[in-house]
Amino acid sequence: MRRMILLPLLAAMALILPFAPALAQAAPAAAPATQTVTVRYGPWTIPGGSMDRPGELSNRLSAAAKPCSSCDVVGEKPDLVYADGTSATMETGPMLHHFVIGNLSGRDAVCPLTPLGDRLWASGDERTDKELPSGYGVAVKNSDRWVMLTDLMNYSSEPKTVYISITYTYTGAGMTTPVRSLWLDAGGCLTSYYPVPAGPSVRSWSWRSTLGGRLVFANGHQHVGGVHVQATDDTTGTLLCDSPATYDTMGGMRAIVAMGTCSGDPLATIRAGDRLTVTSYYDAETARDDVMGIMHAYLAEG
Repeated sequence: MRRMILLPLLAAMALILPFAPALAQAAPAAAPATQTVTVRYGPWTIPGGSMDRPGELSNRLSAAAKPCSSCDVVGEKPDLVYADGTSATMETGPMLHHFVIGNLSGRDAVCPLTPLGDRLWASGDERTDKELPSGYGVAVKNSDRWVMLTDLMNYSSEPKTVYISITYTYTGAGMTTPVRSLWLDAGGCLTSYYPVPAGPSVRSWSWRSTLGGRLVFANGHQHVGGVHVQATDDTTGTLLCDSPATYDTMGGMRAIVAMGTCSGDPLATIRAGDRLTVTSYYDAETARDDVMGIMHAYLAEG
């Protein structure tokens, strides 16, 4: 009798065991829960101007608010707004010429002597929405000291009071793989401004990378007349990102309303010692001495 019971039991086990490894596999790790917070910087009152000579106001905040004291920022969406929260655009006068947020507790990977420390976030009037691939984030420490540089313009004849509003998406500290900011600038390390002639022109600047790892996000920034900006790894012959400028009419003027973004896990793998080049392409209606060509990227080291 015992033998008769044991045989069916062994047969049943033989059917089950081949599937046991699949049943024992752990479920994929869930993405870390995120929160959002909107931080307003300002207010600033931009003097009135005209279409030919806009009012302009530059500021430096020596203590810019962080979204949290200890967290990983996984996304950042900037805007220029009025007190009631509506967007302030060139249709009503104001223009977000640019802002840069740096961490004075860190050091810029590309240009270590920049007075802004580690340049973490930036945008012009294109107001680029940065969303890092799942699992990556910019680590924010309680001891970090943020600083903000802004340049605002106003094409209205009346002064305009505005705020820079940034919505951050973040997780708890240590919940993501940390990324480093890479600021690749056609103007070089001394200044982001450079001149262009009327018509087509190209300007490049190269940096020998001191870091290795996975490039996961990049976006460009240009002024009116810009066509596109791209970053390449000359050592491996890899196009890292090409960011085209998208135009529309704002307040009766030709304006850049978007710059292309590149995101991937990874976009490319970079090795320490690779030669990275940023190339800025313009086709300006008139000669200018104040354009920019920047590729801002994020790299997970290792």
